[in-house]
Amino acid sequence: MAERGISYAVANQQNIAPEQNGLLYIPSGFLTPGFITTVTCIGYDRKIRDLHYADPDNHRGLLEAMQVPYKLTGIDGYQFNRVNQGVNYSPIQMLQNADDVDAATSETNNSIRLRVEDQPGIAQLCSVIGELHDNVRAHAEGMGFSMALNWNPNNPVIEFSVADKGKGFLRECQRIGVPDVVDDESAIRWCLTPRNTTKDRDHDEFAQMIPEDGMGNPFEGQADARPWHDGNNHQGLGLAKLMQLVTGYNGYLWVATGDTLMVSNPHTRKNDEFGYFCAMPHWKGVAIACRLNISELGRILEEEPFHDDVQDILDDILL
Repeated sequence: MAERGISYAVANQQNIAPEQNGLLYIPSGFLTPGFITTVTCIGYDRKIRDLHYADPDNHRGLLEAMQVPYKLTGIDGYQFNRVNQGVNYSPIQMLQNADDVDAATSETNNSIRLRVEDQPGIAQLCSVIGELHDNVRAHAEGMGFSMALNWNPNNPVIEFSVADKGKGFLRECQRIGVPDVVDDESAIRWCLTPRNTTKDRDHDEFAQMIPEDGMGNPFEGQADARPWHDGNNHQGLGLAKLMQLVTGYNGYLWVATGDTLMVSNPHTRKNDEFGYFCAMPHWKGVAIACRLNISELGRILEEEPFHDDVQDILDDILL
C-alpha cells in the first residue's frame, strides 16, 4: 500500500483541495500523521465543506475517529466511542492560543507515554513536542494542527506531525535579519542548527509580563511590559532539539517550507548532516513529521553542552 506523507500532500495540494470547490479529496493509501496534519491545514485554509474518499472503507472511519471532518466542517459523524484515542493516537489538534497548546501537548504526550515504556528518548520527544506546539502558536498566524500516531505492530514506531500555514522559516529568518539565509534550504538548515532561534529578542527578558489577551498596560510607567507566554515560554529551541533527537535515534524527519522539502533519514544523512533537499510546490508555512522506532529510544543520548553565555554565568557562580 502506498504511503501518503507530507511530500505527497504538498505536491498534490491543488488536487486534494481544488480552489473554490469546497471538497477535500482523500486519496487511497496509508495516511501518515504528516499527511493528515498537512491536508487538514489545506482544508481549513480553503474552507472546505465536506470530504470525499477514494477509499471510504478504510479512511472515512479513521479520519472521523481522529476528528478531522469535525475540525473542518463542525460536524462529528463518528458513531462510536473513541476507545483508541489517547492510546493509539492523539486526535487532530488545532493550535491557536495558549490553551490549545497546553491541551494538544498534554493529549499528544499522554498518548505517547501510555503506549511506550518510560525510555530516555520518550522524555526528550515529549519536551520537543511542547516546543514545536508553541512555535506554531507564535509564528503560524492562528493556523496550525498537530497529531501523533503509534503504529506498525511488527516494528512499533511513533510518528508526530505539526503543520501550519503561517510565515515559514525563510520569512521568519528575514524578519530578524539572519545574514546567511537566502533561500528556503538555508532557512531550514539555520533553524535546525543548535543555538539558532527566531524567538524575538527585542524586549527586556526581565520586564513585567501581561496576559496575551490583556487590554492595555496595567504597569503604569513601564513601557516594556511584554506578553506572557504560557507552557514552555517559547524558548525557540525545539527545531534543533528535534534534529538532534532524530539523528541520535536513527529516525526519520520531513520538513516542508516554501519551495523546499528536506528528507532526513539514516540513508540521506550519510552525505549531508541534515539530509536530502529537493524542490516542491510552494507551501506557505511549515509542515514537519518525525518518525522514531520505539526500539531505538532506550539509549541515552549525549547531552548538548551549555550555551557559552550560560557556561560563563555558571563559572562565575561556582568559582
